[in-house]
Amino acid sequence: MKTRHTIDTEELNRIRKEVEKRLSFPIKAPDDYTRLSDMLKDEGYGSVSATTLKRIWGYISDTGSEYRPNAYTVTALCRLIGFKDLEEFRASDSSIQSREYTGKFVESRNLPEGAEVEIRWQPNRICRLRHMHATLFTVESVENSSSLREGDVVECVCFTQHAPVFFRIFRGQQLPITYVAGSANGVTYNTYLE
Repeated sequence: MKTRHTIDTEELNRIRKEVEKRLSFPIKAPDDYTRLSDMLKDEGYGSVSATTLKRIWGYISDTGSEYRPNAYTVTALCRLIGFKDLEEFRASDSSIQSREYTGKFVESRNLPEGAEVEIRWQPNRICRLRHMHATLFTVESVENSSSLREGDVVECVCFTQHAPVFFRIFRGQQLPITYVAGSANGVTYNTYLE
């Protein structure tokens, strides 16, 4: 039998809330648990089954209403929301504005010229960029954003999963504009190499 972590109901509720905030949608439908399970595995936070996640969220209650996940599962969820483990999550305070980030990122200067980066952020915004050189990109296509335009040249130092992306937009003879994509919930990105 697995040892259960000493996590209380209030902490588990906070973790669930932070996970949903990170995902930008409430976890309710059966497919949501599968998506979350896949995300945890794909992003290297741990392998947690959809069934375990359903127990944590109370979607199924075959183990009773006081289900407590094991330490491995709690750590995976804490890592997803930016903490090393439960102890670091407990030590966090909503007034703390900084913490170490251990998620995936790519530095623009490490991308080959011609590589494409697709970023997505809420609500339903998609932008595809082509790497020119160093930290400069051209906007190849954009959906549902009036701030970025096809043909813009933008500067971006780094793309970080589930964090905001900061751009400087160079448009004709205008002064550069600073723009933040995903300021509330961050962005997701994919890179496509030629």
